[in-house]
Amino acid sequence: MPVNPNVNIAVRYFEALRSKDLRAVPLATDEVMESPVTPRLTGMASVLEYLEALASIAKTIRTLDFIAEGNKVVVQFEIETADAVIPGFDCLEISDGLITKLRPYFDARPLTNGVAPSR
Repeated sequence: MPVNPNVNIAVRYFEALRSKDLRAVPLATDEVMESPVTPRLTGMASVLEYLEALASIAKTIRTLDFIAEGNKVVVQFEIETADAVIPGFDCLEISDGLITKLRPYFDARPLTNGVAPSR
């Protein structure tokens, strides 16, 4: 079965986050993002600001699995910070090689409480 080409876009997104080279994130200019810890963000500048904050606390980001169908890719990941390992999923919608919607799902308690067990 051929690999959905949108998986490659998701891989590029996570590689950019992991390397903290956010200029390489393949975002659409009218990107929309909703997260458990932010209001709805619209536009590349707002989303990149959020991603910069995320990248700044991440020691590493591991991708565990990719599920793709059509223009949607779901990625299971772990973000390792100094205080915790945060498991989660990102749901990405992709059009013309760019991420148009980003919806992360994760346990926000380690970020909001400042206390979480590590592995």
